Amino acid sequence: MRRPWRILAVALTACALLHLSANCVHAEANYTYERITPETFDYVRYANDNPDLLSAYGYDKSKLYQHYQTAGKAEGRLAHTLPYKPGRIAVFDYLGDESYYFDAKRYADDNPDLKAVFGYDKVALWNHYKTRGIQEGRTAYGTSYNVDAKLKVFDTAASITNDSMSERDKIKAVHDWIINHTQYDKANYDKGTIPDDSYSIAGVMLNGKAVCSGYATTFDYFMYVLGIEHEQVSGEATNSKGIPGDHSWNRVLLGNQWYYVDCTWDDPVSSDGKDVLRYTYFLISNEQISKDHVAEEIYKTY
Repeated sequence: MRRPWRILAVALTACALLHLSANCVHAEANYTYERITPETFDYVRYANDNPDLLSAYGYDKSKLYQHYQTAGKAEGRLAHTLPYKPGRIAVFDYLGDESYYFDAKRYADDNPDLKAVFGYDKVALWNHYKTRGIQEGRTAYGTSYNVDAKLKVFDTAASITNDSMSERDKIKAVHDWIINHTQYDKANYDKGTIPDDSYSIAGVMLNGKAVCSGYATTFDYFMYVLGIEHEQVSGEATNSKGIPGDHSWNRVLLGNQWYYVDCTWDDPVSSDGKDVLRYTYFLISNEQISKDHVAEEIYKTY
């Protein structure tokens, strides 16, 4: 099933851009949602990762889940969610209507053979696309820029990663692609005229310009598509001049540890206008990122 999602109520506008100075280390923020539920709980891995619990409860899902909720979290035990990778038809769904954003007219116009059979019948065209069209390599479009941007994420993920790659290598491929294909929207940032697209996946995937929440949300959606356990973080970051500002970044779960990624700060605005790709904020620990990032919310978008 599709993961639950939410949108930040207030857009993050003050994303600091330059290399930072270290201060104190801050504790992790509290979750704004329940990550592990009976539906998402990978109880087999929880048992295997904790031999004492495996000995006591075997693979009894109910007992293992009860242990995690009543004792495991407080003891610092880590639980994982069940592996999940969405199909590309997920981008068209809205509130359970799987074809809500499907552009049936364009699909028909782009495929005269289908138009001759189905006309503009959205139900018939959708059924064809999801049962045969995808396998036949036919292209479908959405009725919004964000849907088309998400479809491009699926296409890009398929082109820059493969099943033989480790999760770390896949994360690096995404990190590098986003930075190499995106410029921080500094002109609009400086004028206070940041367009909505720059806060979104469309900013990165369709326009090549974004601010921090656009970078972070796009990275987050790539992880969703690749089936890598991920979360988005919002809070405050302090730049090298000691100026704090609202910011958004990411974290991923590799093995049994959370690692943090900040694509925005690994794509600094250079004085000579040249593109820069660095790894200062690539898969670093909570202790490392907390020197200049203070997390306030950890949440699921996808």
